[in-house]
Amino acid sequence: MLRSSALVLLPLALGSCTMMAPNATTVDGLFLQSVTGSNLFEIQSSQVALNRSTNAQVRTFAQQMINEHTTAQAQVAALASARGVPLPKALPPELQLKVNTLNTLTGSAFDVAYLREQVLGHQFTISIFQNEQTAGRDAGVVAFATQNLPLIERHFQEAQTLLATAQSQTAPAAPATPSTP
Repeated sequence: MLRSSALVLLPLALGSCTMMAPNATTVDGLFLQSVTGSNLFEIQSSQVALNRSTNAQVRTFAQQMINEHTTAQAQVAALASARGVPLPKALPPELQLKVNTLNTLTGSAFDVAYLREQVLGHQFTISIFQNEQTAGRDAGVVAFATQNLPLIERHFQEAQTLLATAQSQTAPAAPATPSTP
């Protein structure tokens, strides 16, 4: 009985393994897929910023994000292609929801929300790059992570600075204190 159950289940198990793309479940393959999601989010959310923000600093930062993440994604695509790792073509639903939400905002509310997402996104991406540096097995992918981590850290710092400025500009005025005679 046990032997016949194993024979029935074995083809199912093997069939599910063949549906996975080569290298898609390795640390390096998952890193490339994750970075693609991050790059797509940075590009798409920054395109929204170019359309929605009226703040020159935010718009400059958004254009920088588009340029630098597009360049990084071209490198990721080349690494993935050479390794047979399929990359997502669209944002995961949770990131698409964030882009959709940004599309509903305007003015300083948009700037603060966009910059907050940039801070959070880059903070998460830093951890992904650090993980690849310590756990990655593919020298080419690890080299990409090592080479690009300082850029991601710079983006994070720039986003933090811009967010602090945007928040200070939208903070409600302090209540007036009565003057004493």
